Amino acid sequence: MALHPEFPESPYAELLPEQRWFPAAEELRKSYAKLLPPLVATIRGEVSAWRNAGYASASETSRALLNWWFESDHLVEQADGALSPFRY
Repeated sequence: MALHPEFPESPYAELLPEQRWFPAAEELRKSYAKLLPPLVATIRGEVSAWRNAGYASASETSRALLNWWFESDHLVEQADGALSPFRY
């Protein structure tokens, strides 16, 4: 499978079902939507709205941790011991 031509560059962008991986073979594309669970797209939309609302109803500790992971630059140790920027 290949990346959709309109696949978002931002790791925080909501992945719409029609913009994710899709079959390269034309004959498989018509049945591809049947393979995707509809709940996944719904959950992604809800998470995106929750993130955009500043993690509403999350505790201060959870909000601080989420902001640290996703809103600040930090280094993560790799398997070989090298440090590289965290990428979601």
